[in-house]
Amino acid sequence: MEQLLADINAVAGVKGSFVCDGNGAIVAQDLPLPLDEERLLPTARTILQTIEGLETTRRRKVSDLDIVFHDARMIVKNLRTGCLYVLCARNINVPLLNLTANMTARKLAARLKESGPEAAAAPTVAPAKEQAQTVEEAAAPGEAVVADPTELLLERAHEAVSAAAQRGICLRLLGGLAVKAVCQSAARIALPPEGLDLDFAVYGKQRAQLDQAMEGLGYEPLRRFNALHGHRRLKYFEAEPGIALDVFVDTFHMCHRLPFTDRLELSELTIPLADLLLSKLQIVQMDEKDLRDIYAILCDHELGRLGEEDKVDVDYIGSICADDWGWYKTVSLNIDKSIELVDDFLGDEEKESFVSRARRLSQSIEAVPKSLRWQARGRIGEARRWYDLPEE
Repeated sequence: MEQLLADINAVAGVKGSFVCDGNGAIVAQDLPLPLDEERLLPTARTILQTIEGLETTRRRKVSDLDIVFHDARMIVKNLRTGCLYVLCARNINVPLLNLTANMTARKLAARLKESGPEAAAAPTVAPAKEQAQTVEEAAAPGEAVVADPTELLLERAHEAVSAAAQRGICLRLLGGLAVKAVCQSAARIALPPEGLDLDFAVYGKQRAQLDQAMEGLGYEPLRRFNALHGHRRLKYFEAEPGIALDVFVDTFHMCHRLPFTDRLELSELTIPLADLLLSKLQIVQMDEKDLRDIYAILCDHELGRLGEEDKVDVDYIGSICADDWGWYKTVSLNIDKSIELVDDFLGDEEKESFVSRARRLSQSIEAVPKSLRWQARGRIGEARRWYDLPEE
């Protein structure tokens, strides 16, 4: 575990890190000398109790905490049978740290789980049987609890796209379900959906007709939300089995803005492969789920040009990155990170295919002449934040 902690400590701004088991006992550490266990144990145990309390009240998983002090910061990653604690400077580049910390946390969780019965004696969350009971109790009357809802969600996605098309609406699937719809390897590489959610893209000029199409399928619009935010996002909900639709209007905006102008007609069910890949590569705080989706897309699809529906349009990706330095920076970091971590997720044959395509994509992005706007922003560099955070 100490070697894994050393990888985290190598990130600029990190002062030290340690791991606690489910009892709050420190099982590994890489800390500067002034810090000792007696000072850390009360903090570690308090945070474990805080995470357990949040999960109980919110009825959902708490993945991490970001605790900011006057002149320092603590990033906490929930390992399910303990926690990873990272002590760092207050102004650290958190998204950059998370690229390393999220992957390291996954490895630490596996090590902690294998370390013996004492580590599992007091888990931070309820056992699986009790979790299942909690989910069933939280579900609304008549609501189904689905272990892996992939097939159900894909069926409903096809229904929604078809119903919209009958009214002349260009509705397209995006997100993890879109990856599963167009990538055979996603069944093996990607993670199952965490809930009954579907994400779509639509043109703003068609949003009025979309209400009628979705209501015809039994989805109720969230009228207050849609009235306030309908120019950029629409939400619908089906009471049974509880499927929620999240529809992005004209633009998919997470860490960067991905416009859909003249793009949705290029593919039949999902947004085009290049857009789907960009929707994952734009995530600054990339987690395992997003990384696996990137692997699935590039393992299954060769690089190509406009008009080749079953290939990733590198020209379009290059044009997005050549016009916006922020896009370029995030995409480049995430391509490099996906190559660095490929051994943890793919077999030899898949790894060779992915790395070859990822490197060619990176070379293609670098080769495109950059706009004056890109060059001006590039001179500022990382001195100013180049991305948005979804919660903002």
